[in-house]
This record gives sequence, C-alpha cells and structure tokens, in this order.
Amino acid sequence: MDIISIKHNLFLTMFFPLLFSGCVTDVDRLEYALEFAGENRSELEKVLEHYSNDSLKYRAACFLIENMPRWYAYDGWQLDTLEVLMKKDREGTLSKNDKVRWDGFDYHTLNKIYDSKVITSGYLIENIDLAFQEWKKRPWNKSLPFEEFCDLILPYRIGNEKLSDWRSLYNAYYGNLLDSVYTGSDVLEACKCINDELNRQSYKYSVEWNVPHNRADYLFETRIGYCREVSDLIQYAMRSCGIPVAADFIPYSPDYRYSHEWNVVRDTTGKYIQFGFDGFDPVRDKVADDGRRKGKVYRYCYALQNEREVLRKHSGWNIGGTEGLHWKDVTSEYFGSNQVAVNVFSTEQPFVGLSVFSTNGWQIIGEGVYEGSGKALFNNIEPSVIYVPVGLHSEVNPIGYPFMLDNDGHIEEFVPDTTALEKVVLKRKMALIPRVAAWGYSQIGARIEGDTSTDFKNPKLIAEIKDTMDYTFQIFEGLCSEPVKYIRYVPPVGLLQLAELKLYKDTALKHEIKITPLTDIPYIETEKVVDGDILSHIYLESEGSIDPLVFSLDSLQQIKSLYFIARTDDNYVWKGDTYELLYFDGKKGWKSLGVKTATSKQICFDAPGNALLWLRNRTKGREEQVFVYRNNRQWFNSDLIP
Repeated sequence: MDIISIKHNLFLTMFFPLLFSGCVTDVDRLEYALEFAGENRSELEKVLEHYSNDSLKYRAACFLIENMPRWYAYDGWQLDTLEVLMKKDREGTLSKNDKVRWDGFDYHTLNKIYDSKVITSGYLIENIDLAFQEWKKRPWNKSLPFEEFCDLILPYRIGNEKLSDWRSLYNAYYGNLLDSVYTGSDVLEACKCINDELNRQSYKYSVEWNVPHNRADYLFETRIGYCREVSDLIQYAMRSCGIPVAADFIPYSPDYRYSHEWNVVRDTTGKYIQFGFDGFDPVRDKVADDGRRKGKVYRYCYALQNEREVLRKHSGWNIGGTEGLHWKDVTSEYFGSNQVAVNVFSTEQPFVGLSVFSTNGWQIIGEGVYEGSGKALFNNIEPSVIYVPVGLHSEVNPIGYPFMLDNDGHIEEFVPDTTALEKVVLKRKMALIPRVAAWGYSQIGARIEGDTSTDFKNPKLIAEIKDTMDYTFQIFEGLCSEPVKYIRYVPPVGLLQLAELKLYKDTALKHEIKITPLTDIPYIETEKVVDGDILSHIYLESEGSIDPLVFSLDSLQQIKSLYFIARTDDNYVWKGDTYELLYFDGKKGWKSLGVKTATSKQICFDAPGNALLWLRNRTKGREEQVFVYRNNRQWFNSDLIP
C-alpha cells in the first residue's frame, strides 16, 4: 500500500459519514442505508415489506441493506473489452499486441456504481430465498447460527464485481453434483467433494490483467486470474450449495512479497479450516500450512466489523480505509492470541502502524496504539517474523528498531552493534521459500537424450539429473560421443517444468549449438526454453507420464556440454553482478556497508552484529528481502519458522 493510498484511506476512515460512527444503532444504520439509496430507496423498502411477516428473513434483509452502502461495482466499456481479451487468453488465442495495448490500464479510474442505488428488489429477494433454501436443506447447517449464515452464505456479492444471477447457475452444477455424490452431514466431506471438482476443472493462473473481481457468471465460464479469482470461484460454488466459507488474506507477505488470499470453511465445531487450490483438503484437527509467513491475517466480510471500528477510534486510523472496516482480524485463529509492547522513538507520531519490509518502502499490515512512555502496543501478530513500527506524516517512517516476537512471548530488538563487526558470507538476496526450493528437486530423474531421427528408436543418454539443483543453473558434460541431430528432454513423471536449455560444442561454453523446439503442447509456449530469458519457463503437471520435448539441432553435432536451468527465481548471488549491503540503523534509516562485485556464487561483507541486513543487487532484479546473520548463515523470515 503506497503513501497516497494510506493517506486517502485515512481520510475516508476519519471523515466517512454517520454510517461508520461507533455510536449508531441498527435502526440508524438501516435508515442511513435507505437514504443513501436515493431514488432506489423504494426497491429496498419492497424487500423489507416482502419479508414483514417472516422475522428471520426480515433480519437477513436488514443485514444486507444496512451494510450495502459500502458495496459497489466498477463500470465502463473497458471492462467488457477486457472480458473478451481474457477469454482469448484463456483459450490461447490472444495476440501480444492486444495485451500490450492494456498494460497501463487502471480500472480504479472507472466510475463506481453503488449497489444501493441500482439493485432491484427482485434480485435481493431471490438471493435471500435461495440462500435460506440451502441453509435449511443441508444437514451440516443445523448447528450454523443465523449470524454466521449471514456472514458465510447469505451475501449476494464478494468484491467489486458487476452483479449477476449466480446462485442458480452455480447450484445447478455444483449442487446437483453434491446431491449425487454426498448426502451425509459432515460439512468437510461436502466441501471436499466440491473442491475436488473445482481442482479437476481447468483453470489458467494469470497475474497479467489489471481488472476488478470478475463477474460470477463470467468466472463460471472463463476461469482465469490469480489467487483472488480462485478464491471467488470457490466461494460462489460453495455458498450456492449451502457450504459456509470465507476468504482470508494477508495484505503483504513478509517473505513472498505481495498479498495472498485463500479460503476457509466453517466446521460444525465452529473452527475455520483452510482449504483450496493451494493443494489443501479441509481436514479436521490438522493445521494446513502453505509455507507463507503471514504477519497479520484478515477475513473479508460483507458486514462492518465493530471491533475494527473500535480500533480505528482508539488508534486514529486503520489500513484499508473504509473497506478495511469490513476486514475481520483473524490472526489469532492461526497463531494464538498475543499482545506486544515495543519501544518507539517519538511521541509526536499521531498514528502507529505495524510494517514489514518491501523494496518499495515499509508495507503496513496492521495498526498499533501508542500507549505513552515510548511504547506502542500491537495485538495478535505472527511470532518469528521481523517487523518495524512506523508512523505516518507526509510519508511512512520507522519509529523504532526492527523487532520479533519469539514463541515464549519475548520481544527481540535488532539494534546494530557497530563496535563488533563480523564477516558475513551471503548467497542469496531473497529467501529460498519452500515453493522455490521445491523447484531445485523437481528435476530429479529428468534426462536429455539424443538421436539422429525424431522417432528416437536408438536414444543415447547425454545427461541425467540425479541430485537436487542448489543453484539457478547447472552445467553438464555430455555423456555421448556420437553426433546427434535431435534431442529430447524427458521430464520426471508427472511434471514438466523447465526454464532454459542450451547445448555447446565445447566444454568452455563458447560455441553454442542452436536448437529449435519441435513439440507442440496446447497452451504451452515451448519457445520459452530457448528464448534466453531464465525467468520465463514452461510448466505442465499431470497424474501420469508427460511426453518428452523434442528439439532439432541446426546440424549433426556432438554435444560436449549442456547448460540447464530449471524454473528459478534468479535470486542467488551471480558472479559479475554488483551488490550493496545495507543495515538498518534506527532513526538514521538504512546505512550502506559498501558496494562490491561478486567473483563467485557468494559475496562477503563486514557487518555490525545483531543488525537487520539488506542485500541489494544493483545490476538487475527487484526481489529482495531483509535478513539477520547468525551461526554463519542468512536467516530470512521464512527461515525463522520455529
């Protein structure tokens, strides 16, 4: 979240009208919502009148209407065009020129159409009736309180998508599937049935499109997007079948960078259990872990969260602005409850934020409260993560030293000891997170074979990967002394994942052999293997064997050497790149410890003890993360897991 967004959200939070005043009653909020609807007020009143003799559905209608002024959809012809282009992308027919034309598009500049002003009584009534129908129909909902039904099944929308008639659409498919597969009373088994079907269906992961949430009916047909769209798809499918689910998220990851979103299902025990496209089935009495450090975790909610409003009044601000008042802080569900008091430099800062490192500046992920006597108070944070308390004036500024909460509840501050320098040997500028580490052993069992014909009746082994790759690239000496005209890459069973492959006539890697991909795989751009970009890659996963990739050499050649790159994040230290090491010095901010050019796969500096360090690659790249140096190694946030 940049400084402009924070200041804008701060303004909205402090000066938004009566709707978000902590002293209003439910009657006040309902009346405000009806007034906010303007000329559309009569449509909302029709809903209330329709349910005047059904107290429970009347309460549900009030719940939706009272919280409706916050909700809106973006509107513009641009979104219609983008839907067409995303569908082409999903089908593999999108031209590069079409995508380039929209690279700078920002949907936030479009008009907002508020639900209160356009929604019809018929739409709301149908939504309420269908939601109640599934709530009452499903046996696992006998223990689901009305309040949680309102949170987890009833809402007619998820984000800022255009409204559509989605309940009947999704229920016709997933509801009928569930009725034919599972008729028991275990909500986790029902959830697993639907989730298995969602995982079975194809989906294209893409972060290329800057768009609002997709319409529910569009998402049903055109499954493309990133974790947000996956989460939306799951919620639509589950809620249409009366399965109580929600989306949890982190504003910014302490190790992966960016935000992330996933799903949880409410068990009949009242516990929320993570599941979804991350590969998790909903399992009772087992904690799912996707490997990400989280810092703070929130749950998207349709309704205003009173505890967030109370915190806003106490601390003077909140992340997310008005929308953030609809986030529920659920960090304690993941890491237990805790409270920490940390030292801060100044009492002049009006607001205190909890932040984690980002190369674009400190990213605020939570609010704190200044308690006086140079202390700031934070509730419910993930242990073993490095944070910095920040204040906000014209920009976000640290107001204390980095700190970490250990599992025993003690606070450790990282105050650099400049009187005791130590030699640090650095191998990466970014954490080797579990997902990236897995790429290193994903190639075990892969083979490169050659032959003089494309039928490979007499394949000759040229190279074989037998061990985990612990660096971006690996060089193999060719095992075959005979010349070949074709080679094939035989992937490990079930996984095709490759970034770059180069062949050489010599062992000094000076005389490259040109190769051309011959294999055509739907939706897979095999040219990425020879495009010279180590960050581009091909990926295909299957339950069984995957056909080899075949390449043609420019002529009959003996292969003396192979340069092989599996999928990589390119965050290892590179020979020839220039690096700068910095440490965090409290009020003075980041201070440089010098600039050097790496002469090998590692680089050495002298650094203060107990310091928070930051290794910058000044030659290339943008992914970098802070760390501490202990026991002769780097410790990033992902390494500090207890």
